[in-house]
Amino acid sequence: MFKGELDSAIIKGRDLEDLYLLESGAKKHGAKKILIRHYGEESTGGLTNDELLNMSEVIKNGSVLLESFEKRNNGFRYAYEWENNSVKLRLVVDDLNDGNKIFDFYSDRNFTDFRDASLHSGNHHYENNPTQKPLTSQEELLKTQENALKTQENALKTQENPLKTTQEAKNLSPLEQANAEKLAKLESEKLESEKEFTRLKEQEIVRKAALKKKLEHERGNAGNIESATKIEVGEDIPTHTQTQIPKSRVRLNEREIYDLNYAIVKAKDLKPSFTTGGTQKRTDMNEEQIKSIAENFDPKKIFGSGGFEDLPIVLHDGQVIAGNHRIQGMLNFTPKSRFAYERAIKEYYHIDLKPDELLVRVPHNRLNNTEINNLAASSNQGRFNSESDHAIAVLSHYEPKLKELEKQLNADSIYSLKNIVAKNLNFDKATHPNVGDSNLALLMFNMPRTKTQGIELLNRWQKEFSNDIKSYEKVKKMFVDNAGSFHNLIHDMSFPNVSLNAYLSDIMDRSFANLKNYQSTSESLKDLSEKFYKTNSLDMFEKSDQSTSDISEILGGAIARFARFDDPSKALFEALKSDNIKKGLKEFKIADVTKDMFNPNSKEFKDIDIYDFTHYLLMANREPNENNPSLKHLIQAVKDMQKESEKTIKEASKTSAKESEKGIKERAFKVIEDKEAFFKDLNAIKPTQLPREIDSFLNALNGVKNKENFIKHLKSKPDAKHRLAYLNLVEPTLKEPDITLIFKEQGKEVKKEHIKAFQGDPKTIYYFLVTQDNDSKLITGLRISDNYLKAEIGKADIIHSFIPQDS
Repeated sequence: MFKGELDSAIIKGRDLEDLYLLESGAKKHGAKKILIRHYGEESTGGLTNDELLNMSEVIKNGSVLLESFEKRNNGFRYAYEWENNSVKLRLVVDDLNDGNKIFDFYSDRNFTDFRDASLHSGNHHYENNPTQKPLTSQEELLKTQENALKTQENALKTQENPLKTTQEAKNLSPLEQANAEKLAKLESEKLESEKEFTRLKEQEIVRKAALKKKLEHERGNAGNIESATKIEVGEDIPTHTQTQIPKSRVRLNEREIYDLNYAIVKAKDLKPSFTTGGTQKRTDMNEEQIKSIAENFDPKKIFGSGGFEDLPIVLHDGQVIAGNHRIQGMLNFTPKSRFAYERAIKEYYHIDLKPDELLVRVPHNRLNNTEINNLAASSNQGRFNSESDHAIAVLSHYEPKLKELEKQLNADSIYSLKNIVAKNLNFDKATHPNVGDSNLALLMFNMPRTKTQGIELLNRWQKEFSNDIKSYEKVKKMFVDNAGSFHNLIHDMSFPNVSLNAYLSDIMDRSFANLKNYQSTSESLKDLSEKFYKTNSLDMFEKSDQSTSDISEILGGAIARFARFDDPSKALFEALKSDNIKKGLKEFKIADVTKDMFNPNSKEFKDIDIYDFTHYLLMANREPNENNPSLKHLIQAVKDMQKESEKTIKEASKTSAKESEKGIKERAFKVIEDKEAFFKDLNAIKPTQLPREIDSFLNALNGVKNKENFIKHLKSKPDAKHRLAYLNLVEPTLKEPDITLIFKEQGKEVKKEHIKAFQGDPKTIYYFLVTQDNDSKLITGLRISDNYLKAEIGKADIIHSFIPQDS
């Protein structure tokens, strides 16, 4: 790329347009001044009249010299170079910050040996020597250029009237005739140049819009970075700070050092956690560790250890930043261990604790969300209870650089790609970047937050492969090594509709399962084809009640095949390279660079979806005409799934969406302007009792046509089980939402989110969200948290509140 996000084609288009404005006599374009600077000095090299009049040819035919790109105080400088008839012509462009542009044009000729350029040599009998003195200002340059152009304009006027006498034409000097011909040529090229510039500009706008839309979708499905996880901090618990004890300190790096106060708190106020989310960055509880602390407390293992290993660190509201296991063990103290604990506190800190008190450390300064998350994740470094703990820790550790990572990482080998990832994420300038951890962090970063998210599934499959750990490591290594490959494909605008990000964790999950359940690829193919292929065509397939008819399972099986290769990482790397995907799509007749005009169902590369990509992966590293009945049946099943998906997308729930919207309009609502104040109004919502029977959904949702297709649409999603579990909440949420959020793009409404509160037990309130896009399609949401609700409210352009005002 060149000049930020503009490539050389875009730059050429702009320079050609500016040069046309100059050569056609326009001295300004808005507030922009476009100037040609050529001093006629010996050092610049001579130019012929024809070369001067054809300066745009250097841009059209030459190359942008990437090494010439230079960031200057007043703008950018870059150069074009074109060799024509053994003469090197160079055009240097100064693109200034103030909107002005200067073209500096010269050749590699020795000026003193040059005899053709009458504009400089002054040896022509019909023209005075116009060799210029160096011009000192842009205004002088502009004036000189305008004078030169007047002659050209006069010549053009003569040419424009074909009825003028031949004698008038003969009165023109040879130079004027040449200028007239040139200007006529310029005029004819004007439209072509403008069209090319417009086309390139529109292409760039479309490309950026497509990338923005793709990344918004992919990021929307992706897991939250751990340090971006919103932590709800509650009210302060009573603490008695021990000012007589010197502050403790924990250090994350040279910049992040945190002072900690020692404080006495009531044991009952502490809130240890062993589920992911909030301040907890682990996925497993080590019951043996808790039991050891509770029953056989050894103060030497904790007191005086320093850093995160010392006394537990808690927030001012009692949430635990570091030491969940330690605190849980202390809460479970046996009398013997409690006695040992109190005696050690007395010896180490000269404090007498009451039986219901504990000594902890509390941050001296209030921490923001990112600081809390980083502290919590860093506390686990080097003492992981599981694979998932490790994944969470590295994800948080590499966060600053993950956000800045280039969209495309170009590498010619898997070894090179892994090291490029490590080098790019090496924010602490380590001499030897950690290749494994950095690639694991990137893989986790690009995975969605579903129940099979990579962070959780690593634990599960490590246990499943406890008797065959080599197979577990083989699959894990293949995915981690190719973190950069998945990253490239997710951001590859050659395939904007392949939302690989949304399926990545499921693909990894099914790959583990495939290797576990099948001894060979052929066995896997046979079973999958029997499971998904219906001999009685698409009609039979539509009637199948298999909720596991999920493209993720087939895609996972396709990738698991590479784990059986001699070098799994290399094999998958080659299959995921953009050029190889295009080659395969063409070879297997899935898609091509352009559509086949004789085949209305043909596709371009940019049109392929996850089903086409699955088709490609099933065929990768195979012969196009391979005679394998199981493979053929499985590919047909994928095509059937694709047809069903396309049909569902077009038909699902349009009637329901319209009726819901009508019902909503008839209810009184308030337009919210003060979002912060509205957060307090959320407490006034009167939640609806949760329906008990999920089967009642089909009977309740009377307004929905094509209900069966709607259900199948839900089943095709990676998180189908979760969506189906909440189906019975869709209808009441659409008909009587508590809140409707409206989102706009460029002034047009593009999406609505309907939110309703439900109550299970007396202490628990759930929020349920259903999304309605601008095409009236319903996209079922899930149960959402308070934090997610507030985040969506914060992003909404318009908020309609149906919360009763008198409540």
